[in-house]
Amino acid sequence: MRAFEPDEQTAAVAAPDGAGEGIGRVTAAMPGGDPRQSMSAPALKILTAAQSLLVAKGLSGLTLRAIAAESGENSAMVQYYFGNKEGLVKAMIDSVFRDDQQAAAAAMSTVGSDDRLHRFVDGLRTISSSRSFRVFFDVLPYALRNAGLRGRMARAYDSYRQIKRDWLRGEDEPSPREQESLLGVAELMTAVVDGLAIQEAIDDDFDERRAYAVLEFMLERSLPELIESGLPAAAAVR
Repeated sequence: MRAFEPDEQTAAVAAPDGAGEGIGRVTAAMPGGDPRQSMSAPALKILTAAQSLLVAKGLSGLTLRAIAAESGENSAMVQYYFGNKEGLVKAMIDSVFRDDQQAAAAAMSTVGSDDRLHRFVDGLRTISSSRSFRVFFDVLPYALRNAGLRGRMARAYDSYRQIKRDWLRGEDEPSPREQESLLGVAELMTAVVDGLAIQEAIDDDFDERRAYAVLEFMLERSLPELIESGLPAAAAVR
């Protein structure tokens, strides 16, 4: 992951006027946490601007000049809070990538048991069509080759899987065997969301509703039996 382009760097990377005391760089946020909870208003504006630029122009468009123009903050402020592209990408992985998952989780918290599977699949479809997946597609190839980003992405994926497992289990506390089955379904559903989002992104004629209708049909008929019987012994993770 490159730093900002050399002709766009600035020497003013110390705390700019108005940055406030004790803020520090965003990249020092706790691993796995959402850095936005402790961000200042300028840092939040910069992060939002970076996400918009990634959606519109890809990673190559994430330059210091473009971020400053999009956010309305000066270049020194961008570098102070995030340092370089990798710092911005880390903050996005830790924050904006999880927004759609958490929004769907909040919606699922009010769903009754009779409608849970339908709303679960609808939540998956909403996520796969979301704006943040365009950012995800740009970041993923770099994260695969960067140990720091790869570890952050792994934590994000773990969070996604746990959220989906919790959607499925409802209010009752499942047994360890049921937990194992639900986690397996959550892992598979995470792959489904990624795969259908890719197809939708590259094919303007692709309609993911058909695939999600099939998915709901399959879950309605197989999930109760899977939870009751548990995973086959050979498939269970020890």
